[in-house]
Amino acid sequence: MTFPNYISVILLTCALFLLDGCAALKDLSNSIQKPHLSVENVRVSDFNFEEMELTYDIKVNNPNALSVQMLAYDYNLDINGNALVTGDQKKGLAIEASGASTFHIPMRLNFSEVYRSVQSLQDSEEASYTFLSNLTFDLPALGQTKVPVSKEGRIPLLKTPKISLKDFNVTGISFSSADLNLQLHFDNPNSFGIDVNALKYDLMINGDRWAEGTTLKGTTIKEQGVTVLNIPISLNISEMGMSAYRLLTRGETFDYQIKGDFDLTARHKLLGQTTFNFLRSGNLSLSSN
Repeated sequence: MTFPNYISVILLTCALFLLDGCAALKDLSNSIQKPHLSVENVRVSDFNFEEMELTYDIKVNNPNALSVQMLAYDYNLDINGNALVTGDQKKGLAIEASGASTFHIPMRLNFSEVYRSVQSLQDSEEASYTFLSNLTFDLPALGQTKVPVSKEGRIPLLKTPKISLKDFNVTGISFSSADLNLQLHFDNPNSFGIDVNALKYDLMINGDRWAEGTTLKGTTIKEQGVTVLNIPISLNISEMGMSAYRLLTRGETFDYQIKGDFDLTARHKLLGQTTFNFLRSGNLSLSSN
């Protein structure tokens, strides 16, 4: 075989190998499927009366005989058709061949921002949402590929309760002790009731700590209205001194500060336990029953 013929044979052989490789690559790319995505659950993973964390549980099913790698995702949350939360994250996640995996997309929603952006929702109890996310995968033969997933539904819109001190009166007194009643009004503007697990309070009178404790376990706050909360307080006058006795018996005006930490459970199917803190101060005089 002459040298030119030898070169021709080599070139022809290489061409055949290339054709076979291209055909194999084409067969591989045709056999690769995009992962199948679904939103398995939408839950309120954290909340207070100012903001809420929504978590979307995304299930990724890999129908391929090869493992695939997720690289990143973006997300967008519309409230009543208004884009309020957007973002993107790099997220490495390997999904084994013919396997499935679940990952979570959390996002925080600030209610003040919602009401500023969509003023028509200020008096609404709930709103519709549209969640959209694009997951980026590195797929064999196809390279980086985006796959969308979406979910629609409704979420509650929360309003901040108001706490006020309405009364502080003496229910019984002697030279050694005194019984008082501290009355708070809990104004709940929300469309669901609230169970009180506990209230930790700290009461200061004229700069001195008069009482602290935990109370109101088992109390229920009604929806869209004012609930009266009575906190009984017992004082040891013999330890506090005659200045406290004179203040309690003469009806003098005094400065007060009350700090409270509520442990609460919302009576709503999407919500659960949360906390609510308050601090009130001013001046008043005691009344006797």
